[in-house]
Amino acid sequence: MSETTTPAPELDGVVEAAMTRWGVPGLTLGILRDGEAETRAYGVASLESGYPVRPDSLFQIGSISKVYTATLVMTFVEEGVLDLDTPVSTYLPDLVLADPAARDAITVRHLLAHTSGLEGDRFTDYGMGDDALSRAIAEFHTLRQITPPGETWSYCNTGFYLTGAIIERLTGKPFETVMRERILEPLGLTRSFFFAHEAITYPVAVGHLPVQPGEPAHEVARRFPLPRCVNAAGGIISDVGDLLRFAAFHLGDGTVDGQRVLSPESLAAMREPQTEAGSFAEAYGLAWALHAYDGGWVVGHGGSTGGYQAQLRIVPGSGFAVGVLTNSAQGAAAYSEIIDWVLEHECGLRPVRPEPVSLSADELAWSAGRYHRPDVDITISVDGDRLRGEVVNRNLITGKVTTLPPMTLIPIGERRVRIADTHVRGETIEFLEGPDGNPRFLRFHGRLADWQGR
Repeated sequence: MSETTTPAPELDGVVEAAMTRWGVPGLTLGILRDGEAETRAYGVASLESGYPVRPDSLFQIGSISKVYTATLVMTFVEEGVLDLDTPVSTYLPDLVLADPAARDAITVRHLLAHTSGLEGDRFTDYGMGDDALSRAIAEFHTLRQITPPGETWSYCNTGFYLTGAIIERLTGKPFETVMRERILEPLGLTRSFFFAHEAITYPVAVGHLPVQPGEPAHEVARRFPLPRCVNAAGGIISDVGDLLRFAAFHLGDGTVDGQRVLSPESLAAMREPQTEAGSFAEAYGLAWALHAYDGGWVVGHGGSTGGYQAQLRIVPGSGFAVGVLTNSAQGAAAYSEIIDWVLEHECGLRPVRPEPVSLSADELAWSAGRYHRPDVDITISVDGDRLRGEVVNRNLITGKVTTLPPMTLIPIGERRVRIADTHVRGETIEFLEGPDGNPRFLRFHGRLADWQGR
């Protein structure tokens, strides 16, 4: 894969405008066209140092790592030592979950497709030793079983902890070692790492957090790596060039320099819809999110860590991919604008977005109430012909509590609204009905929040 950095004045203007609008200090952009990679850099790696971002600057890519983990899993599937539809307890016989029936029902496919029903966010730090993941799994009996396995899609980081633990159990090696041996090295991803001590010898863009949520003023995030137990779910540190090499592999035939890593059938299977994904994407495959565009599916995944936001999108069958790495907690608002522009101007693709609908006062009032999950409290109220959302967020790593700017919610269906403003504009929120006819869950950022009443 060759690389270029040719100027693109119109694209530069789009990127710089989005960065200014959302206060993003720096980002890298990569575009893959039939094996030709274009990479470019904007802004600064740190507001404190003022050092410029380089095309090869390293960023945390967060949950894009899940696609790497799923790719690793498929190598074991092809070898016949792991089966997607075998219960997880077969590979982890000492696993204890709160719900014994769920323990025996959850499969590897459920983990990769986020349909296990497990409480999904647990970021306790179990140290940097090789036992970090096993220590985390030993406490999974304290995780809530929110829904039965296979019933409802809900974004689940802890499911990928289990996936990483299975890989460790199959190989007797740390997850990171296996990932390097089977994926990173064969694909030539020489600038992709898990640990700060590996990344520190390269140019690194530090993360930034908004001084006030939704505002462009930022400050440097003081925490860099995630806890080690999170690595299978979101621990990779990389540059945009390596991200494009990974994309090129998934757009290819499963070989690298004549050596087969995966079959074309396994690559295609990862992109097959496994379940609807509600507000996160129109569908979800094996770690890939499937987004509906007017020209067909665009496949991708995003990543969010402390002070970083990242996104990768590939267009199957076209040889085209685009990736954006940002060093801002509000980078998603910027990369969404940039990627939509690139896909439209390069591929003629526009995202399919439902049109607003009118709902009666009773239909609006049905959704109103208080919703809760461990990291967030959401209050929904009626505001004229639309809804209003107020969010109090609790960072599960730092413990910091922040109140987000109020959100205007425009109905786009009987049980679905689109956020019209703030740094999360364009995202959707869904309301899932319970057996008693009242709301049961609100799904926001892919996670389920329980209805607490009005």
